Amino acid sequence: MRGKRFVIGLILFGISLSYLFLSIPRGQYSPELYVLLARGFLQGKTSLPIQPRPELLSLPDPYDPTANSKYRLHDASLYNGRYYLYFGAVPVVTLFVPYRLVTGLDLSNRAAVPIFCIAGYLSSCALFFLLAGHNRWALPFWLQCAVIVSLGSMSLVCLILRRPSFYGVAIAAGYFFVMAGFLMLARAILVRRATGKWLLLAGLMFGLAVGCRPHLVVVCGIVLGAIAVWARRSPGLVIAMAIGMAACGIVLGWYNYVRFDDPMEFGRTYQLTQFSSNPASTYYGLELNPDAAFRSAEKFLILAPRVDTNLPFIHTVFINPLLERPGPPLWMEDTVGLIPVAPFALLGCFMPLFLRRRLIPNDLLDEASTCLLYAMYWSAVVIFSLLCVVGWVLGRYLVDFAPLLTFEGTSVTAVLWQKLPQRPIKHMFSWGVGIAAVYGAVVNAALATPTLGMIQNFLRK
Repeated sequence: MRGKRFVIGLILFGISLSYLFLSIPRGQYSPELYVLLARGFLQGKTSLPIQPRPELLSLPDPYDPTANSKYRLHDASLYNGRYYLYFGAVPVVTLFVPYRLVTGLDLSNRAAVPIFCIAGYLSSCALFFLLAGHNRWALPFWLQCAVIVSLGSMSLVCLILRRPSFYGVAIAAGYFFVMAGFLMLARAILVRRATGKWLLLAGLMFGLAVGCRPHLVVVCGIVLGAIAVWARRSPGLVIAMAIGMAACGIVLGWYNYVRFDDPMEFGRTYQLTQFSSNPASTYYGLELNPDAAFRSAEKFLILAPRVDTNLPFIHTVFINPLLERPGPPLWMEDTVGLIPVAPFALLGCFMPLFLRRRLIPNDLLDEASTCLLYAMYWSAVVIFSLLCVVGWVLGRYLVDFAPLLTFEGTSVTAVLWQKLPQRPIKHMFSWGVGIAAVYGAVVNAALATPTLGMIQNFLRK
């Protein structure tokens, strides 16, 4: 038993260490906007400690992407002559500011992205084994290893580790707080039998996720609704979780009001970007575009990676927005579809079909566990749907829902293992799971692996 735990620990450590290695930049410059915001917070300001150029402020329309291209701080928000950060401030409060207070140094995007990804990955592993232990799943050692490898690779964090920019910081932090929220929720309803303290903590985690990625508020609504149905005779438990979410919401609203005089304004209206909201322009802004939903879903789900003879042989696909017709361009960043690189996520997509009550007895998955899995499932589905309706297909956005669907897929795999008859069915099933786990690990490692030239350039800096 001790030897098996050592191997599992070694795998967890190895995957976590690989996140740090894979975050080596690929030669691109990534503005350290979170470092600037951390400095601003420590000075008692909500704005970035950098002054907009006079040429920008003197423009007739400083938000015109063509006119401001030479003067703007890209993707910062300009309001009342000051720069603000549109992306969530929670990573600054929870990581960047504490790091600077302790060390006196700035934490780079290259370090922050893998730190949050590691925390999210370990939270998902802890959640799985908590769920498995509660339901007394008999998991062979090889299946445990396959699960922790798959949770680490098929979450598609490779797509933000390969480009650890300030965009990736917000996404990685959102990934961590969502998984931590579900872990706290599981401890409340599975281990602690719905204690208010753990539900309050879960509410805080989900609320902090919104402070990273505002659209993750849908997770708060879905989880709150699921717990309200499950604990319908104990409204105090629902209130405890709601208090945690509301506390974060109040602070976030106050933060927005201080910056933009509007508690619901995150800075998107005042963002300086190369994309225009004018329909007559070449590129669209981030607006709702229901007509693009099916095309977006196709790219998010089934776009196959590009395979060639160049190391590491498997690559993301760059989508040229000018070639995407009919309709306006919707995307302009390299990406890959979820299903071709994450087989367990495909299994997770069909979770409700596998976990129907008449198929799964209560001794394999009790009511509380089912509630938890369905809350995770519908969170992923709704997030995915929102991203499709917006119409932008960016590889990094996959991390908003891929980890949840991958977790669903590993859970379905564990449940199916309990129900399968003995050989030869179990034997074939084990081979299929093993092949899927190895395939997902290899493909995702290839997608994130920097070339030798990139590593050499990084070491020369």
